Amino acid sequence: MKQFLFKKHNKLLLSLIILISLLLIVTYSIVKVKQDTKVTTERSKTIIKGEGEEKKVMETIGDQAKMSEFVITNELKVPSVMGSNNFKVIGYFPNWAGDVIDEMKWDKLTHVNYAFAIPTKDGEIRDLEDKSQVEKLIKTAHEYNVKVGLSVGGWSYNDELLEGTFVQATNTEAKCQLLAENILTCVDDYGFDGVDMDWEYPREGISAKQYEYFMTFLRQGLTTRNKYLTAAVVGNGTTGYGQTDYVLDMLDWINVMAYDGDEGPGHSPFSYAVSCGEFWINTRGVKPNKVVLGVPFYERPGWSSYSDIVANDLSASTIDSTLYNGKTIYYNGLPTIEKKTNWACENAGGIMIWEITEDSKDEKLSLLNQISITTKEYFPDYKEK
Repeated sequence: MKQFLFKKHNKLLLSLIILISLLLIVTYSIVKVKQDTKVTTERSKTIIKGEGEEKKVMETIGDQAKMSEFVITNELKVPSVMGSNNFKVIGYFPNWAGDVIDEMKWDKLTHVNYAFAIPTKDGEIRDLEDKSQVEKLIKTAHEYNVKVGLSVGGWSYNDELLEGTFVQATNTEAKCQLLAENILTCVDDYGFDGVDMDWEYPREGISAKQYEYFMTFLRQGLTTRNKYLTAAVVGNGTTGYGQTDYVLDMLDWINVMAYDGDEGPGHSPFSYAVSCGEFWINTRGVKPNKVVLGVPFYERPGWSSYSDIVANDLSASTIDSTLYNGKTIYYNGLPTIEKKTNWACENAGGIMIWEITEDSKDEKLSLLNQISITTKEYFPDYKEK
């Protein structure tokens, strides 16, 4: 009987040992997979869900350098920029707009951003699409006392997201300097008045350090040329923290993309614009005169221009939603643009437009005309400063 109990005890002990061993093996395997996944995620293929783009998943490709390699020493550090107290009305001009420069309402604008100069993964800048167009844009703008910034980047190029391009173009100290130098060369060659960085988006803990290191060299070069530096930034949310306090201090102002909140009624209502402005002013602590509120001249979900919308139905200019091509679309009509401009005049440093060529040519329907009328109620001489 004792022998039987001893054998039974041994079998139970053996079974327990085997069970514990299996549990240890399984646990190790799970931990190992998680570790490997973390390495893959953080160093080579970062999957990020873009805010305001719920159906888009972004892939940032490239072996990113360690953040500690991008150290801004006291010798490199640039001083803070206070920003201008002049109210700004800024329109983005896309390089695909064609020959519409003579049709633009120059008397209502203070700045134009030429979009876009495209970076490469090697830190180069692609040739601008149409040299004669750029030269005419700058010449005409200067005749009307309008400054022209070179907007670098954008969301994508040839269907490739540019976030990964920017990450690889700045993943070493040498490439950060090279990209800055190539942008400055483009500024010199064409005579731009400043640079608007449109990296969508530097990410906290991923690429923010290399972004601010690169921006240091760009700021230094523009300061010696007496030219400004701005950045197009996400409306609000955690993605905005990729713009570090150090970078925000060195910028003359930020262009807040307070649109694309979603593909429907949340695209860019007044409430969303206010929440975006307050995020940068109250949450991030940017001086109000350095916050320029962005407004859309297009609808979602179809991306049609405001010009096309009101050409189809004049009454659409007084509302923010209508039926267009068989579907409900959302945009900003004249009353909402007036309301947003009022808010910007009272709380911020300007209004930014994406994009200027999508406005109606009819003065009575023009969103830019409404912006100008409202701005002059607060700042009668905003164009003369």
